[in-house]
Amino acid sequence: MFNSIGLDGKVLGVTVLDVKELPAEKSFLVLLDYMEMGEGPAHNLARISEVGAIVWTADLPETGSSECYLSMDLSDDGTVLANTWNGYRVTLDSVTGKVLGMEFTK
Repeated sequence: MFNSIGLDGKVLGVTVLDVKELPAEKSFLVLLDYMEMGEGPAHNLARISEVGAIVWTADLPETGSSECYLSMDLSDDGTVLANTWNGYRVTLDSVTGKVLGMEFTK
């Protein structure tokens, strides 16, 4: 059971926008509201264990001041896919949060 989201709907003090279960890893992907994270690139996609420990925060494909994740999804094989502010469709390693590939989509 995922017990890391507080009664206020936040993780690490930031509002949760989306949650996806990673059953094979016994953890969850959490997309946080980048607008609540201040200046600079927002590392707003995280994998959190069942007990609420942060396993990783996803790398971003670019380091520009407005870069962040806008949405995420899981493919049928469990691959993490996410879209960024700067127009990239990113494939992430579900174990490490590292970028495996990206495609510019704008």
